[in-house]
Amino acid sequence: MTKLSFESAGEFSEARANELFESHKKYLEWRKTEWATRGPDALAKRQAARATGHKTWRQMKGFDLMRHEMNHAGNKPFVIGMAVMSGVYLWAFASQSSETRANSEYWSKYHMKK
Repeated sequence: MTKLSFESAGEFSEARANELFESHKKYLEWRKTEWATRGPDALAKRQAARATGHKTWRQMKGFDLMRHEMNHAGNKPFVIGMAVMSGVYLWAFASQSSETRANSEYWSKYHMKK
C-alpha cells in the first residue's frame, strides 16, 4: 500500500486561500461564458453560422460525397482495392481482340450481334 505524504503541500495560509479563490472565480467566469452559449437561442445562432459555409455529408451529392467518403481512413483499403480491381478489369477488357471475343462462348452467346 502506498503511503501518502502531505508535507509537500505546504501550509494553508490566507495568501494560498486567496489564490485558490481567484482561480475558482476565474473558472466560474469561464463556465458562465460557456453556459451563455447553451440553450435554444444560442443553438439557432450557431446553426445559422455553420450553415453559411459548411456542408455535412448529408448535404453532399455526387463526386463531392464520393471524395469525402474516400478520404476516411476506414475506407482507404476498400478504395485501394476498388482502384486495383478496376484497373485489372479495364486491362482485361482492353486486351481482348475481336477474334478473342468471337471465340469466347460467353461473348458470342450474350454480346455478339448476330
